[in-house]
Amino acid sequence: MLARFAQLAPVALTLSLFPGAAQAGEPFVPSWIKNDPAAKSAAVEIIADWNVVARYAKENVRTDIMDFNGYWGGNLTLAVPTGWSVRIEFINHSSMIKHSLMVTRTYTQLEMPIKLREEDAIWGAYVDPGGIWPQHDAQLNFVAKQSGSYFLACPRENHLRDGQWIGFEVRDGLEQAMAIVHEDKFPPEDPPGRL
Repeated sequence: MLARFAQLAPVALTLSLFPGAAQAGEPFVPSWIKNDPAAKSAAVEIIADWNVVARYAKENVRTDIMDFNGYWGGNLTLAVPTGWSVRIEFINHSSMIKHSLMVTRTYTQLEMPIKLREEDAIWGAYVDPGGIWPQHDAQLNFVAKQSGSYFLACPRENHLRDGQWIGFEVRDGLEQAMAIVHEDKFPPEDPPGRL
């Protein structure tokens, strides 16, 4: 996994800002995050089913779990500074399944609803909960108003329960948006996530 970050300059930030992240990789700014500190904004590109071709090309590789930028089930956390504007370009890369995106509260596996509704969205941040068609895109714009831990999840039926979610942290004191890969939740035999 360290090779995944070899070409990325580490971001000067201690992991103490991320409680419970002791087994996380170093925070980094991937190619799919563009920061504008002067405007206090971040542009993020999230692709549903980003690894779909690699998944189905390999035998016995989580073919039942859909992903966001190649990550799923909380094995990546997107962190943004409190008060920043966030613009997400959401792209459905699937060849046949609708997907969506929503900022929600965190859930344990036992608490996860079968599907999420508009009223489950934090700050009203969601793309049509019914999903967008394969090979289509949508924009999600919101302000990360309150520090805390959240999910970026697909609200469609069973997608959250099946692992189509990543962590979303809003933190005081951050200077830019970044990502953290949780190595202990990323099986080495699976295709790498998007950098």
